[in-house]
Amino acid sequence: MVIEYYVYFQLLSLVSALAFYKGLKSFKLLGFIPLLLVVCITEGFATNAVFFGWDSNILIYDLYVIISTPIIMYIYLQMLGYTHFTRKIFIAIATLLFIFTVLNFTFVQGYVKFDTYSLILVEFVTAILSLITIAKLFQDDDGSIALNHHPYFWISASTLIFSAVTLIVLGLQQFLALKNVQIGGVRIYAVIMPMINVFLYGCYSYAFYLCKKLTNKSSPR
Repeated sequence: MVIEYYVYFQLLSLVSALAFYKGLKSFKLLGFIPLLLVVCITEGFATNAVFFGWDSNILIYDLYVIISTPIIMYIYLQMLGYTHFTRKIFIAIATLLFIFTVLNFTFVQGYVKFDTYSLILVEFVTAILSLITIAKLFQDDDGSIALNHHPYFWISASTLIFSAVTLIVLGLQQFLALKNVQIGGVRIYAVIMPMINVFLYGCYSYAFYLCKKLTNKSSPR
């Protein structure tokens, strides 16, 4: 079996989330535990598809998009703290997004090829939610936590960058494949995506540490 270098950062995020459980609970980020568990399981199987005798890992990633989407939406619902009518609208949009990923997998792109329609839409919505979360932090009247020390900022900013890079790479994927664009003899997709994964999950780990730090700081002695 093979463990790619970026998978270690995903595992680090999962371990950090478990280790700083109380901090995550305080900041309503416990949704990251099942999300990171799904991420680690997905990468574990996907990067070792040959070892398991599978011809492709496309089905694994397609299933990941479907399973992870409602978890991601739940995390953002908790961070944004929507209530009443706004919460109902958010849940309706999240439900429609999930239904789209299922229908695309079942009737449109299927499991033979990667469901790019689903991933592009999910990443686009995630990027928008990240922007809204950052904007909400700027408008927040509570100045007890500096912006660069707020877990929500690190999560949202890193996710925004990850989603933007993913959308660009996916948008140019056919062109890059046609031109066979490479870096050091490796296809550019295989170079960029692992690096941006390291960035994303490294930031997540730091955000989880901040949850612990800020929770301990606010706890009475």
